[in-house]
Amino acid sequence: MDSMERYILRYGLPQSLYLDKHSTYKTIRKPYVEEELRGRQAETQFERAVGELKIEMIHADSPQGKGRVERLFGTLQDRLIKEMRLAKISSIEEANVFLEGYLEDYNKRFSRAPKREGDLHRPLPEDVDLRDIFCIKGIRTINDGYIIQWNKRLFILDTPSLVLRRRKVEVQEQFTGKIIFKYKGRSLDCHEVFEVKPKKQEEVKQAVHRPRKKSKYRPSLDHPWHKPFRDLPDRC
Repeated sequence: MDSMERYILRYGLPQSLYLDKHSTYKTIRKPYVEEELRGRQAETQFERAVGELKIEMIHADSPQGKGRVERLFGTLQDRLIKEMRLAKISSIEEANVFLEGYLEDYNKRFSRAPKREGDLHRPLPEDVDLRDIFCIKGIRTINDGYIIQWNKRLFILDTPSLVLRRRKVEVQEQFTGKIIFKYKGRSLDCHEVFEVKPKKQEEVKQAVHRPRKKSKYRPSLDHPWHKPFRDLPDRC
């Protein structure tokens, strides 16, 4: 999302994206209840963000479909490292400066002119804030105590209202760590609360008096059980 946001700020909104079927771009899970109610298919956070910007996603059905970009990755992982070693690059700052000149030279040597010239990028609308799109979003319900649960954290409304009880709100967790709650496009003022759990008291192990098991009865040697049958008295 960070790479896509920087790309859009530099070039504009693309018409479509050609991607593979990595779990970042495509999911095989079943849709959630909220997605089913909206008539939408299951999607990843990246798919959701791209869909909000009206960008079409095209998934490659075979590795060969992405051969051109895979070849570039191989070059950057092999030839670029050797070029940087020859240039004695030893820091990230030096590598970024070197990369700009290297890519310019690489494109001059290996690029091919397109069949049709033209820039198909769309300008980013002024009322669109990419931070509200490229973030982690989810739907949560305000409980009777005006508390919202999000990723094992509890948030309570600063201005409780009966209208908001048991209402569904949209949660936006930005990559800066900021969390925003919205109800019908309106931001809600919330603050985090920490649930104090009582400390577990150390259990005092008390000695439990258990009666000793009685040993099995063992008859003496002169008991009739030890005598032969012929020595036993006659029985009626």
